[in-house]
Amino acid sequence: MYAAGSSNGNIGNGRHWTDSIDELPDSDASDTDDEDERNFEGIRFELENLLVRMAMIVEECYHHFMHPSVRVCIPQRTSKLTGAMWVHWVLTNPNPTTCYEQFRMLPKTFLKLCNTLKHNGFLQSSRYVKITEQVAAFCLVMAQCHTQRTVADRLQRSLHTVSVYVNRTAKALCRLGKNIIRPAAMELPHPYVARNGRYYPWFAKCIGAIDGTHVKACVQGENIVPYRSRKSTITQNVMCVVDFDLCFTYVYAGWEGNTHDSRIFQECIEDPTALFPMPVEDYFYLVDSAYGCYKGFLPPHRNERYHLEDFRRGRRRLKNAAELFNYRHSSLRSAVERTFGVWKARFPIFDNMHPYPIENQRLFVVACCAVHNFIRKDCGADDPLFCDALTTHYGQHWIDVSQLPTMTPVPYVAHGAPPDRTRESKEMMIIVREAMTSHMWETANEE
Repeated sequence: MYAAGSSNGNIGNGRHWTDSIDELPDSDASDTDDEDERNFEGIRFELENLLVRMAMIVEECYHHFMHPSVRVCIPQRTSKLTGAMWVHWVLTNPNPTTCYEQFRMLPKTFLKLCNTLKHNGFLQSSRYVKITEQVAAFCLVMAQCHTQRTVADRLQRSLHTVSVYVNRTAKALCRLGKNIIRPAAMELPHPYVARNGRYYPWFAKCIGAIDGTHVKACVQGENIVPYRSRKSTITQNVMCVVDFDLCFTYVYAGWEGNTHDSRIFQECIEDPTALFPMPVEDYFYLVDSAYGCYKGFLPPHRNERYHLEDFRRGRRRLKNAAELFNYRHSSLRSAVERTFGVWKARFPIFDNMHPYPIENQRLFVVACCAVHNFIRKDCGADDPLFCDALTTHYGQHWIDVSQLPTMTPVPYVAHGAPPDRTRESKEMMIIVREAMTSHMWETANEE
């Protein structure tokens, strides 16, 4: 009907596309009827607009596919609730549970952490992003396991801004960790050891426990092989020293997942730049059998039941002195597992790491350990995670560490001191362990 004037199949045959409209067949009735003429003009006007719009759509599609670099800039994050407003709402909410669910810490602890970072010069507010919003972005990534895109939408910031301030906050927390990830200045024996007849007086000079844990890593390409653990998961191996207040006193992160704990331990104590807190005199750490028996490191007896699960199932009765020593050794050293449990429950990103550079993943481990210690020293048992761990396992034997100084030198460790791994050192520690085992068995039989 509208193909008049296009005998060869091309509309207009090189003419303008509106010329074909003029060639529409006229009706005999419309020559004298003004109303039909107006209707025809209206249809013609609507048809012209439709064709113009179709031409614009075709042109836009052409530029979209032929020139993809040309884009129409449309604002994306235009919510009236800005990131600063949202963080302020969370911190000032009458119910502190809101802040704890979002940042995994109470509002007073969050603000104190920001003030501490600012006072020490580790982190400062920028022109457009306040320090509270920077720390909030870090907490949302670590504690909520959010991707940076989700955090960018929540805080109404660009992906670049979120990435920059998450990394900047992690580095600031690592610098803070140099002050708070260290042995606490307190009198020994530890109150928990002194008040518990299962441990005192044999572990009176015990200053902590050592163990390793695997956290998920995200590695791609050829570097993925060294990070594959014995459970076929991609992880990094982290060695930590903890005390009986569930605080980290030393963190050694960044090792590949297939590295054995004993090698990490050897590299750590033999490298003076690692600044490992080496025990002095008669003080010692509790370790498992993989770390060896040397001066300052007390392992359990080999070829005997050791883990608490082994004592809870099957035959529960202790058959000899070595099993009794191993049972109490494992029970006291379980402070490491409780510390790791609280730490990983607060920061679930270590069970589902996002594709960050491996250097940043190492920083995240140390930064979250610093936050863990800060919360423990600031909140005490007010924090729900610590409250559950302390009351369930320690009962009334734990103490409030919120008032302990963090910069006071500790006399029972020497940072970076060379280890004594001679045969005489090993024999001396074996003698100490045998004496403790015999005395412990005699005391248990007397009771």
